[in-house]
Amino acid sequence: MPHSIPVLCYHNVSRTDGHTPERFEEHLRAIQAAGYRTITARELLACLRGSSPVPDKACVLTFDDCHLSNWTMAAPLLAKYSMTGVFFCVTDFISQGEKRPQLAPEAGGPELLSAPESFRRALEAGDFSQFMNEAELKALTSDYGFEVHGHSARHQGCFRSMVRTGSQADASAHWSAWGIYTPEQRQAAPAALLPQFETGSGYVYNGYWPTASLAEAGGKERGGLYYRRRTDELRRAFCLEDFKRCYARIRDINGYGDEQYFCWPWGQFDALSESCLREAGFQAAFTLERSSNVPGQNPLRIHRIGVGKTKNGAWIQSRLRMYSGNLSARLFFKYLRKRPEVASVLFMTDSEKLSGGSRQMVNNILGMRESGLRVTAVIPPGSEIALALAPLTTGENPVEVVEFGGFRQYVRAASFVAGLAKRVQADVVHTFHAKAYKSAALAKLLGGRFSLFINRGVIFPPNTIFALYTLAATGVTVNSLKCAEVLRRYQVPSNRLRLVYNSFLPGPDMNGELPPERQPQKKRGARVLYVGNEAPAKGFDVFLRAAAELVARGVRDLEFVAAGVRNMKPFEPLVTPGLRLRLRVAGHLPHDGVLQELADADILVLPSRQESLPNALLEGFACSLPAVVTNVGGMPELVHDGVNGFVRASEDASGLADAVATLADDPALRLRMGRINRRLVARHLGNAAKTLTLLRVYFGEALFEPLPIEDLARQVAAEMSLTGLQVPGQEGAPCSHSKA
Repeated sequence: MPHSIPVLCYHNVSRTDGHTPERFEEHLRAIQAAGYRTITARELLACLRGSSPVPDKACVLTFDDCHLSNWTMAAPLLAKYSMTGVFFCVTDFISQGEKRPQLAPEAGGPELLSAPESFRRALEAGDFSQFMNEAELKALTSDYGFEVHGHSARHQGCFRSMVRTGSQADASAHWSAWGIYTPEQRQAAPAALLPQFETGSGYVYNGYWPTASLAEAGGKERGGLYYRRRTDELRRAFCLEDFKRCYARIRDINGYGDEQYFCWPWGQFDALSESCLREAGFQAAFTLERSSNVPGQNPLRIHRIGVGKTKNGAWIQSRLRMYSGNLSARLFFKYLRKRPEVASVLFMTDSEKLSGGSRQMVNNILGMRESGLRVTAVIPPGSEIALALAPLTTGENPVEVVEFGGFRQYVRAASFVAGLAKRVQADVVHTFHAKAYKSAALAKLLGGRFSLFINRGVIFPPNTIFALYTLAATGVTVNSLKCAEVLRRYQVPSNRLRLVYNSFLPGPDMNGELPPERQPQKKRGARVLYVGNEAPAKGFDVFLRAAAELVARGVRDLEFVAAGVRNMKPFEPLVTPGLRLRLRVAGHLPHDGVLQELADADILVLPSRQESLPNALLEGFACSLPAVVTNVGGMPELVHDGVNGFVRASEDASGLADAVATLADDPALRLRMGRINRRLVARHLGNAAKTLTLLRVYFGEALFEPLPIEDLARQVAAEMSLTGLQVPGQEGAPCSHSKA
């Protein structure tokens, strides 16, 4: 049986990073003592093709990236022991210049930085000084007889999943992110606001790339960036362009003609990238899979053994023995497996109304579409939701809408869900409202190969067996800590709960942008706005009692507006003559009408008795409004008393009146609180931010991250103090941007 030829993989050789020169020299002595000789990659290929016999004891030493230390430290040591090496270079990092001294830094040689820092400088600032230049690469071939081959044009990384690992401001931030975020994105936001996620090869994974939305403008103060999954077609085009550029550049340097070899970045590959490599003209490729290298094997699958920087000479000798035999090399194999990517999401609801929960589902659908995922939405026939989804069913990456009205028949519905999930290759099924989750849970129990998430956006107690259904789910998404608290009381396991706050999505007439940040106004007066219907849970009667008390106190220059109330008759006894002169009941309004009322208001009051997390609160925040709310549901999670609004007990009309009076009398306070709230939406409660949270949840993160309201408050206060921003007008006199 033919012998196998071990191929060892090194990177840096320096005291700063990688193998120290002393350790590397120990390896060379161990190879020599074991009776092995080093051969070139072209000699290896001749053996694999059967045109040359396989030596009894031969190995190949490869060096990825062509870090400067390969020139100053590794090459002289190889020459000292009469050995040869194969060097794989990132061709976009090849600069011009003279050969540098082959000396250690302490002996007068060039400074050697770590590999991560070298890559970061190359990607961030185009500083390629830590990589071998053209003169040095050519000297490796002409002066030493070593080989130089390609290692891609740019060593492009991507976010292969949306599992967060930190931010770009972290000392441990992965260098590849400087090639994932564009220079414009890095300049538009502080590094702490640019998150990092699990990285992988941009040649192998479609990945999730920071990008401006198709429907929303991305950016620092517009809800952040979407992370868009690249299509197979885009990845193929990228791979072909990169590989062809690499091929042309390295061919010009090494002079090997058509006999060009390639080393996969991170050792990773897949069928798509491999076909592109073949089309670009490369004849062989080196991986980081471990197995035998024998005649007749695929030259695009040459196996290598990664050498850790702590491994000693004895370890090298043991690996040479292990991977020199065909049988033992196959026995101690290690094959790469491409990790799954979330590519298709199926949303389902049995609701016919475009309620608050339905709007959030639509926001989720838009977010996943903007993220490049295939999206399917199941809604009942005749549902109002169809109208909201219609704009998303055309153009780039259209959403597929499927009508289904049989969720009451659980077994039939489960069969429908299982079949549809299989057809659309759903990685995730996310259900909304009362009945859809039951069918999806049954489909999952019957063998559905998808992750199941159940949305729970209310604080009402669930039915008695809801907890049993959640056992079939990967997670239960809740929009407030209060909702999670209720579910825990009803035996829903804590390890199933995922916190995903609601999001604000600018309407089409807003060009995807938040309303402009409010500026100080000279006009006196403040407009106090209630948004909600006349149901007892919303507390409209409490709002009227608070308003009447403010009038009775003689608080001047206040007007009160109620948006959403259809029938005032039950509340007429609460409207005092003084209040009647200052109260306008706008009635039921379309969504854009509510947004206009919010834009014209100065203070938002939500006096609910029972609440989850009302969309009106986020909409008011987006319009730079301070909020006065009751301590029910998730509202105290978004409004911190005295920081970005005021929180009072349910039914406390006098307490609400006190809070409104404080805001009415302090325009600077209103301005500061409103700016905190707008920034909260811009950075954490916009649809891009929510989409990112959802993707992280879909990838398996059990998220329960609090909102950084106090941090934002300190930032806004510091900025207003730094700019000396003062509210014009008479001291103590309220002022407003609103219309009289």
